[in-house]
Amino acid sequence: MASSAWRQWGTKSSRRTFSLGMAGAALLIGRRTRAEQSAALPFSYPIGIAGQVAGDGFFIRIAYACENAVYYPGWWHTGENWHAVAGDTFGADVYAVADGSVEFADYDYPGRVVIVRHAPDLYSMYGHLDYTLDVAVGQTVARGQRIGTVLRRSDDPARSHLHFELRTFYIRDDVNGTAPQYGVHCGYECPPGPGYWPMNAPEHPSDLGWRNPTHVIARRAIPGAAAPSGAEAIVPRAADPSTSIFSAPADDPAATPVGDLPLAAGDRHPLLEIRAGAEDARGTSADAYLLWYRLALPNGQSGWVQAAVPSNLEVGADGRPSTIGFNLMPVVTSG
Repeated sequence: MASSAWRQWGTKSSRRTFSLGMAGAALLIGRRTRAEQSAALPFSYPIGIAGQVAGDGFFIRIAYACENAVYYPGWWHTGENWHAVAGDTFGADVYAVADGSVEFADYDYPGRVVIVRHAPDLYSMYGHLDYTLDVAVGQTVARGQRIGTVLRRSDDPARSHLHFELRTFYIRDDVNGTAPQYGVHCGYECPPGPGYWPMNAPEHPSDLGWRNPTHVIARRAIPGAAAPSGAEAIVPRAADPSTSIFSAPADDPAATPVGDLPLAAGDRHPLLEIRAGAEDARGTSADAYLLWYRLALPNGQSGWVQAAVPSNLEVGADGRPSTIGFNLMPVVTSG
């Protein structure tokens, strides 16, 4: 994705700017330069640059269960479209988000599709990959292992991206099996599936087994919400200059603002706890994303900050946001 498009996100998105009249002085946390790894986590983000934190330098241009009003108006997205925040997305590394086995590596989406089985009821799907893959059907993969790279789209390189899904099924009769209801991208007994679901259908994508990928990764990366000792969160590139600190996640009626946290790319903060929304979230815009981190603060206390933030870079026909940016990510190095 071109850097000019990323700058457009920064100018269009009022949703990424807090104006809550924070009381008290800003809480300052300095940059860490140490090289030690954070605590190992079983799930991480699906895209990145070798040797760097998975997800850093990328954002979700079309989020889960949001309308892609530019290319697929009238359809809910069944996954997340990951793009680079600057420069080109094609060639970016694509990683298995958790340990599993490769069940599918084929099709032309355009580009190859890889599907990995993590549990009897959990599959990850990676679409628009370069035709040269790093894995094959039947292979066991580890969390963070590279499975391929993002395809360079010949029709429009700016459209190069990773289409990423997490879902409970491999084949479901009424979605991609013996009786598919809708044939977007895929038809009869086609494991990749349609990628979109009609907004006028009676079912929400979550009703059919698709899941909010960011919620799944967050909830399963730190089961039980409390982070293991040594876990850290990093400020990714293109984060906001600062964010608000709350006494609790903002969906808690008792949450109150307690200060501001300056954000500089590369800063690391002790990660104590994660609050994420339901895996089968039923929302239909980026506002439905719920991802908050509780951080240890230098004054010996802790506070909650919003890690995934809705943006108006892309919106549905009703004007609601379809894009997600990140102010914090867990430190899980890939490659």
